[in-house]
Amino acid sequence: MRHIAIMLVVAASLAACSSTNPVLERKVLEWHAKGSSQMFDGKGLFQRPMPLAVGQYCVFRMIDGEDRSVMRNAVVGKEGDGWIFETQSITAKGESVTQMLLKGVDQSWENWDPDRIDIVWVKMKADDGEVQKIEGPALSIMKGSYKKLLNGMYLKFNKDEGVAAVKVPAGTFNDCTKATTELEILFWSDTVEAFYHPSVPLNGLVRSVSKDDGTTMELVEFGTSGAKPSF
Repeated sequence: MRHIAIMLVVAASLAACSSTNPVLERKVLEWHAKGSSQMFDGKGLFQRPMPLAVGQYCVFRMIDGEDRSVMRNAVVGKEGDGWIFETQSITAKGESVTQMLLKGVDQSWENWDPDRIDIVWVKMKADDGEVQKIEGPALSIMKGSYKKLLNGMYLKFNKDEGVAAVKVPAGTFNDCTKATTELEILFWSDTVEAFYHPSVPLNGLVRSVSKDDGTTMELVEFGTSGAKPSF
């Protein structure tokens, strides 16, 4: 079985800053310090993500050795039968925001087939606030690379590894479905132990740990409404 484990994360490089930005560093530390005592009951094995809706969002904290970062994934709009997904990545040295208009996402979840997704356009916001939109012939040239990225986000999902209660900054999630997934994005691959819960929108991910280098991704905050586009 396949499903989207990390919702359309465009692996765009952050600003090539050689020094720490105090404002961004403080923002990252604030997110990493958040916590909640909420508890979410189990609802059976995770089967697939909940239906998409504008406003859904998830915020994750990333821990890679001494490095700390934050990632926000959200559904920020809809155009016709396409969904606009936004990914914001923040480190102490840079910030990136990318939006993608995708068609066929609902059908791809029904059949676990990433090839059904079509990229209509991509927007990227630069450090100076300028927004670049890639579409038409320019996107066609790059679409192959973007499709490889999307295909890598459909992970092999094994439901036979049982369930567990998982505590993360967003709260305690009972009866999370445990899975070992193989992630491959372009020239990078990893094996991840992950936990999923049906209460979480977008991809259902609560926590993941890389078996290769120990990089950890934990849910800090989520919601089924309220997310707005950053630009």
